[in-house]
Amino acid sequence: MKTFIIKGRLINCEIKRSRRRTVALYVHPDKSVEIRMPLLFSVDEIEPFLIKHSRWLFNRLDLPEKKPVEPKKFVSGELHYFLGKQYPIEIVASDKNSVVFDNEKIVIRQRVDKSTSQQAHLSASKSVSASDLLDRWYLEQAKRVFREISIPLVESMKKYNVAPKSFAIKKMKTRWGSCSSKGNINLNLHLIKLPEQCIKEVILHELCHLVHFNHSKDFYALMTAEMPDWKVWKKEIKFL
Repeated sequence: MKTFIIKGRLINCEIKRSRRRTVALYVHPDKSVEIRMPLLFSVDEIEPFLIKHSRWLFNRLDLPEKKPVEPKKFVSGELHYFLGKQYPIEIVASDKNSVVFDNEKIVIRQRVDKSTSQQAHLSASKSVSASDLLDRWYLEQAKRVFREISIPLVESMKKYNVAPKSFAIKKMKTRWGSCSSKGNINLNLHLIKLPEQCIKEVILHELCHLVHFNHSKDFYALMTAEMPDWKVWKKEIKFL
């Protein structure tokens, strides 16, 4: 831990070195500050770096703390996001597991064996949870929606002589998407809860990494060329 005085403000900063190529500044939810830097980056360069990014740093430090998000209970009437809108879920007993969306609510049908009380008890102990059923439905929708959005974007990127090697959908805690150096793109399952334009921005972001495997000016220029209003939708993601 090292302490700096940045524009009259005391900043305690944890420093981590690795084989990364660029310097990255983080403000964690507990307001702790962390700098991740290349092995050869001089400690003497940290203070000028913090001064250069002081507006961003102070804004993040002065943000009010977010209230912890209460875990979902998966009960009828509870609201869940799908493509940028909130819909109530309705959980009903059924002879098979399924999820049905009627543009007003998400109906989760859970299989229940009512033949005997003993069998019903055994069936309940092995039943699939409403959470798992909803996740399965989200995955089905994500496969369809992500494909529909990505097809024209992939086609447009062909003029740069690039194409993704693969697409995969995963649950990720800290990233909406990622692109490997081999061209494998991962998309967060939770993207299906965002508006379609937000999904487009994330997919395009990862596709642009096939051309520029960094966050340089050229990378953002390419983003703007392919989606002029991408910044609007990136901000929208932060509010959801």
